[in-house]
Amino acid sequence: MGLIENIPTGKLVFNVMSTFAAFEREMIVERTQEGKVIAKLPEDSREGRSKKLTRSKLNTH
Repeated sequence: MGLIENIPTGKLVFNVMSTFAAFEREMIVERTQEGKVIAKLPEDSREGRSKKLTRSKLNTH
C-alpha cells in the first residue's frame, strides 16, 4: 500500500472514491442495457420528443 492508504483519512478517501467508481460503473451498465432495449424497438415507435421541424419546412426558410 502507498502512503495515502496507511492513514485513516487516506483509507476513508480511498473507500469513498472506490464506492463512487463502482456506482458509476453500475449506472453505465444500466444505461447501456436500456439503450439496447430502446434500439430494438420498431422504427415507428421511437422514444423521445417527436420532430417538429421537417426537411420540407427547413428548406422553405
